[in-house]
Amino acid sequence: MKYLLFVSLIMCIAVNGGLIGCSSSGDGASDSDSDSDSDSDSDSDSDSDSDSDTDSDTDSDTDSDTDSDTDSDTDTDVPTGCDLATPMDTAGTFVDSNLATPDEIDYYSITLTAGDFVQIFTDIHLDDTTPELLDPVITLWNEDGTTLLATADDQIPRLDMDSELIYRAPTTGTYCVAIEGWENWAGQTTGTTTDWNYSLAALLMDPSQVGWTANLLNPETETNDTIGSANTMTMAAGTSNATFGRAYGDLSGAADVDVFTYTLPVAAVSTSIGFYKPFGAGSSGVQGHGSTLSNGMVTLTDMSGNVISTLDVSFDGADWMAPNNPPDANVPIAGGTQVAVHFEGGTGWTPGANDFYVIEIMNQTSDNTGEVETNDTAGTASTTTFAANTSGGYSGFVMGAIDPAATDVDYWSFSAVAGEEIALACGAASNGSGLVGATFAIHNASDTMIQTETESGYDTILWSSVTGASMTEINVTASGTYYLVISATSQSASMTANHYRCGIHRTP
Repeated sequence: MKYLLFVSLIMCIAVNGGLIGCSSSGDGASDSDSDSDSDSDSDSDSDSDSDSDTDSDTDSDTDSDTDSDTDSDTDTDVPTGCDLATPMDTAGTFVDSNLATPDEIDYYSITLTAGDFVQIFTDIHLDDTTPELLDPVITLWNEDGTTLLATADDQIPRLDMDSELIYRAPTTGTYCVAIEGWENWAGQTTGTTTDWNYSLAALLMDPSQVGWTANLLNPETETNDTIGSANTMTMAAGTSNATFGRAYGDLSGAADVDVFTYTLPVAAVSTSIGFYKPFGAGSSGVQGHGSTLSNGMVTLTDMSGNVISTLDVSFDGADWMAPNNPPDANVPIAGGTQVAVHFEGGTGWTPGANDFYVIEIMNQTSDNTGEVETNDTAGTASTTTFAANTSGGYSGFVMGAIDPAATDVDYWSFSAVAGEEIALACGAASNGSGLVGATFAIHNASDTMIQTETESGYDTILWSSVTGASMTEINVTASGTYYLVISATSQSASMTANHYRCGIHRTP
């Protein structure tokens, strides 16, 4: 998917050419890809994040490229493509091939056993600076290609234009995998891609399967319905003492709750919880990883059951587009703390045939710059630190807490030059906070408000010129000092998290 990355509040980990988890992606931690990823399809990638992304990547690639290049794959665009699909293993062996024309689709087949989780992924891009390469989309069909099961454009969270699809097989049998270019899938008449080569692989999500990072995978084991009977997660080691892990399973009924516990490393300062979404099979132009679970709730608690953060990750059947991506929690928590993640169906949920979920956990050892209290006025404002970004401008990433919510106000000062544009990406509730009515505003040097917006539900605050932004960016007419001002109306009585994160982006 060609689009801009905006608010990402979770660090991202690449595994086997795919992803594991993020803490700010396109998404707030030094491009610590955190799923305030407000992705918007646009042909120029320029990050407008709310997190300074400090990617702690530990690629466990089965790029020992036993790449059996079968460029002679049976390519076809006709409806019988799945009938002519080329067999592919589920051991992570890459198939290297190419699409001869922009509208071509290649078909492969894989064999799965009921209950298998499989990750299907491409390995084409090292980062987001190679738009001339194939921007792939993966779709999964039943054996003869008559029923669409899942669709994946890009990774979750997004690091680059490579795609990753995770699916749980409800029945034993043969499944059909198709790969095509984003332009063709999205119905674009023209595209920018010039190089149509690709590498595609499938790997079973089984801790004993060769190719996975040690301690990364945590399939659920029933019964794990309470903190006392919870599954204890193992975590893989990242760089800078960060740890990360993936918990996954399926709900056996409306009353089922799956609980996983884990402990943050001593050096950690926050934990991030990402969720594979959206649900449903997807379609042309719409992603969907194939779960029949339309409503879901993720809750983070301490070991006594006190709620720290709650996220409603329900899917309404529409495409997740910026700035309304489902929320990912990125919660400041002291290192060494043990916590529990609970997953259950949301309000009004009716069990389906394949109610699976995948949760990504990332424990981070660095975070956005924190406020220095008291910063309640322009005269005592905390200072925003800026660094050059890849778009030729400057980005600053900040975080803080509003406490007490009804009276506290946080000021952040920064300088801007006449002719610049100020883009803003912020999240509170959309980042797992219990702040209610979080309001984000830009004031001028006289402390006069220029533009303001109050967070609505889990929608991200995104001031930009891209499609899907909540408001337009600010045009700077006079050089000088400006202020980002944050407030809230109240604090949710059901959770303790009261943080916010913002990315301020200045473009010449």
